[in-house]
Amino acid sequence: MKTRGIAIAGVAALALLAGCSKEEENQPAAPSIATAAPTPTATATVTPAGAKIELSLLENAFGFANESGDRLIALQDGEGVKLADPERFAEAIGHNGEKVEIELVGWQDANDQDTNRQTMYNFDNMAGYVYRAKDGKLIPNKSYLLVKDGVVGERSLTELKSTIDEQSSSGDYLPVDAGTIARIEAIKKRKIAQSRLLSESDKEKVALFVFERQGDDMLASIAYVSGDKVLFKDFPAVYQENGTWRVDGADDPGLFEVLFLAHSDEGVLLGMSWGAPEGENLFVLREADGKLQDTDLQNGRYWAPV
Repeated sequence: MKTRGIAIAGVAALALLAGCSKEEENQPAAPSIATAAPTPTATATVTPAGAKIELSLLENAFGFANESGDRLIALQDGEGVKLADPERFAEAIGHNGEKVEIELVGWQDANDQDTNRQTMYNFDNMAGYVYRAKDGKLIPNKSYLLVKDGVVGERSLTELKSTIDEQSSSGDYLPVDAGTIARIEAIKKRKIAQSRLLSESDKEKVALFVFERQGDDMLASIAYVSGDKVLFKDFPAVYQENGTWRVDGADDPGLFEVLFLAHSDEGVLLGMSWGAPEGENLFVLREADGKLQDTDLQNGRYWAPV
């Protein structure tokens, strides 16, 4: 998928299931899942309750939920590489830091109904490791970071509040307060055209700011704000009528959502999804050199209409 800013992972080539019986010729193929065999329990690194997450223990493992929210399929990376030790992934984290306990069901082959779209509507047709939700419910079609048992301790994730505007029929975010806007404008020395409060806790907030256009120079920024600390992840772009930041996105940067906020041994850790008409980028940012910077934890989904 073509994007500006963070490059979304390419869609892996998926193998097709061979043949079907005469009775199945005119019916959708049922998902073929190789059930996971029991494996010896590996010694897990356990993060104490409330302790900071060790960034090096997080792996580049993302997935998304099916339509009923009881299963999740792991995304392969851009090279089609499968997860290592898939049976050890025990939790899915997303939607403002919600944790759902998961258990491996097995590997699912692609079939001839596969559209190469990573959406809940193609869930049963695509290839990938499938997990079931053991405790709690996944949000249909939403993306999650998969973590192994013990990596994220109890209370290691910041408890976040919903910032969706309840008066909005389209589920828009609330705007950022005037004081914070004035502060960000002073830091960036640039007027803000629009703001979205993506998530917040009692002492921290994560927001998106879109700054006023200067000629063809465009700038959107994710900001983490806590007390005197302000960390930015900037997304500069050159104005293009059909899509400045994302293909077919016009001059809107797209839909950012917080997967989780935490504090690691390297500072602030922020998991994000970035949706647009063609698909979604998934990534984790870390605090470094006074900014929010990329990590190797990133993947993407492609969902443009067939």
